[in-house]
Amino acid sequence: MEWIQYRKEQNDKAIESRILGLEETAWPGAAQESFPAAADTYVLSLVLLDSDMAVCHVGIRKKELVHKKIDYMAYGLSEVVTHPTYRRRGLGTQMLRRAADFILSQSPDISIFTCAPKYAAFYESAGWQTARGASLVGGSSAAPFRSDSLGLVTMIRWISDKGIAHKKDFEDTDIVLELGENQLW
Repeated sequence: MEWIQYRKEQNDKAIESRILGLEETAWPGAAQESFPAAADTYVLSLVLLDSDMAVCHVGIRKKELVHKKIDYMAYGLSEVVTHPTYRRRGLGTQMLRRAADFILSQSPDISIFTCAPKYAAFYESAGWQTARGASLVGGSSAAPFRSDSLGLVTMIRWISDKGIAHKKDFEDTDIVLELGENQLW
């Protein structure tokens, strides 16, 4: 098995097809037409390949966020998935550690994304925290897409001094991150 960092600029349709095939195992019928979705926020993917199959994937995203009149550089995770036959081997944990290392190396202010509550402990084990009472509002100003309406929790990792100093600003609040229609990290 081999871990790779894949960037869209590599334009490798075989790898993109493997990633989309892996995503189909987690979200059947929700296949994207092209990879990556929301290319304007996409930084790279961390992918574990086993021969001709992608078995783990996480997309790393980035976007400037203005919250309570303060600008933050935010990185997030998306499309986190491990193939069902490869689960319970620690591969997802390895992938999260690699993602965290990459994000930390970019020196953002925060890392933020959403997940189902049952996965919060998984992300907490890699350094993120559940943001108490926070709802990430993606989508667009014309069509907001709320994480709480989907029953998701918001995960945050405060990284920079500025992010850490304003940690309380991210509790019990809406965090608006315009990502494009129907987009949410």
